[in-house]
Amino acid sequence: MLAAGTVLYVGFLGLFLWRCVSGWRLFGAWLEYANYCMLLYLLLFVLNTWAIVNFVTLAMEPEGHEVWQHSPSWLRMFTVLAPPAAVFTLVMAFIQTGQHVNELRRGSGVSKHDRAVQIIALPAVFGCMAMNALATSYEAAAKFHDDAKHPSLIQASLFSPLYNVTPPATASSNRKQFYLAQTETFFHVGDIYEAWALFQFSKMTMEMLKVSLQKISTTRSVEDGERQDLARGLLKAHSAFESITWVGVAMFLVVTLGQAGWSIYLLNFTDTDSNWFGYNSQMGHFFAAGMVASMAAIYNVHTVEMEFHDFFEGYGPLLKFLTVKLLLSLAYFQKGAVSVMQAVNQTLPQLMQNITGKIPLLKDLINFDDNEFYIFYSSLVLYECILGVLLHYFAWPADESFYSVELLEEEEDASATKGEKESLLANQKC
Repeated sequence: MLAAGTVLYVGFLGLFLWRCVSGWRLFGAWLEYANYCMLLYLLLFVLNTWAIVNFVTLAMEPEGHEVWQHSPSWLRMFTVLAPPAAVFTLVMAFIQTGQHVNELRRGSGVSKHDRAVQIIALPAVFGCMAMNALATSYEAAAKFHDDAKHPSLIQASLFSPLYNVTPPATASSNRKQFYLAQTETFFHVGDIYEAWALFQFSKMTMEMLKVSLQKISTTRSVEDGERQDLARGLLKAHSAFESITWVGVAMFLVVTLGQAGWSIYLLNFTDTDSNWFGYNSQMGHFFAAGMVASMAAIYNVHTVEMEFHDFFEGYGPLLKFLTVKLLLSLAYFQKGAVSVMQAVNQTLPQLMQNITGKIPLLKDLINFDDNEFYIFYSSLVLYECILGVLLHYFAWPADESFYSVELLEEEEDASATKGEKESLLANQKC
């Protein structure tokens, strides 16, 4: 089984360093096929292809067919259509990225188009990890569907204080737990890029807010005198707003890096077979921290949208903020909601459990075992990535006017020193 999460995690680190070293040009030469963006899509293509081939191969085997005999009837069709969704998402994201790369090659709005291509890649990255999670969960379901149910890794990691039990130390249970841990790690790695895309979006948004406030405050109009005064006041407080915004975003990024890195370390370099409860407990702590950090990040983004919506000129913030909040919800909220439903259902009186057990779809969600849940959840994420990549086409067109604002500012800002400009460009690289 290819540890796609580990490969992509290491790939992220390598691509980040390559981006800092070269960006889109190396010693003035345009990097046609060796830029970090092209290398990222190449890596996603390889990992997606590997997962889809494994999924289709297993689906044609008797063991693959047997999985659906133990699952709800609707889950099979819901899952079979998921791999084409992964391909569609990757292709659409790549095509839209190419439109921005053309603008980058012409030297138009380099820093903003650079941020845009990183945001646009989010559905493709998360979809790749969801496809690998789907293939791994399907493989685990085919191997372990006849086993007696062991304590749930999902509930053990989310509610470790409530599930203070150690899974039986058998070879079968250890392999099952390992598959589930690998599946979780795929989404942890996807969360890293989610946090990185939010970082790029927040940076671009705060830059555009500052530009808009500068423009409003310097426009000479008798009718807009009150708005000009307000813009001048907000401009003075802009650095404070920006610092507050970074708190949630930085926390989210640090937690996701630590969560994925620690999970990969434990699975590859320690003996987790003898202490799965310890692994689950540590991941539970990261989950709690990540939940708080992601809530803070979403709240900060929502606050900027609601309070400064009227001050963005030429930026078209509505769809941009909508897509960011939609894709951010993939990280913790959707999976956590189902896990909470399952945990709450177990505490209900038998009469209430009988009632919930008769509600269509809900009865399946609350009775899923871990493998069934991740087969469903991975497929759901892939469909949501289609929605995300389609919304990106309308939210991030390459011909918006705000991309050229940076060049206009540089021409008009004659008071800036050469050192300040060089520092700004250096910061934009990373």
